Amino acid sequence: MSTRDGSVWASAAPAPADARGRALSSAQLAAAAGGIPRASVVNICAALHERELVRVVDGGFALGPGLLRLAQSYLDALDPVHAFRQQVDRLGDRGETLQLATMDGTDVVYLAVHEGTVLMRLTSRAGARLPVTCTALGKAILAGLDDTAVRELLAEREPFEVRTPWSITTLDALLADVREARSAGHAVDDQEIAEGIVCVVAAVPGPPPGGRPFAVGSSLLKSQATPERVAALAALIEDLVGRMGGAA
Repeated sequence: MSTRDGSVWASAAPAPADARGRALSSAQLAAAAGGIPRASVVNICAALHERELVRVVDGGFALGPGLLRLAQSYLDALDPVHAFRQQVDRLGDRGETLQLATMDGTDVVYLAVHEGTVLMRLTSRAGARLPVTCTALGKAILAGLDDTAVRELLAEREPFEVRTPWSITTLDALLADVREARSAGHAVDDQEIAEGIVCVVAAVPGPPPGGRPFAVGSSLLKSQATPERVAALAALIEDLVGRMGGAA
């Protein structure tokens, strides 16, 4: 959409963060910035290029490797990330891969991952996003809200995204699991995000820093998810988040 003076509304152009690593031209960047002059965009990107925050590529500019350093500095400054790393280091070598995540809107976002000695193909890289509706991480975090707040948050998302035949698709079914998580102190995702995978998660207790909740989880193969194994994993995670809550 164009204005009377021929400039382009920002909504008509992709935002740099939404480009998923693809190059954007100076014209696209100018539009995304609200129609500022293209010459200004080139000057700004030149300064960012010097700091490796953007790269000059065919077709324009793309995100640069310097952003990784900024992102890592941001994560290191978050108390829960620091506390998570401290506590998992205390565990020593263990088979479980442990993940720390928070909630952003109606998604969970992975902030840190501690790889265990048993390799498992998972999507739990830092920065990955998944729906709160079909993850144990989401259920554990939602358990910190009352039912009314959960309904208000997710009413417009129903029916929920389906990842596997076991994914929860209704708000009532999700609330039943959230209530169970409140009672048990941990949440379980039984193949709802990936077939053959069971996830166990507990929320970090205490007032969330800046109002943002955090949770820690781990996954195991469905074939290994006996009640005794799930209970032992839940106890491990609940102890870990309890220590994190005391350190935060």
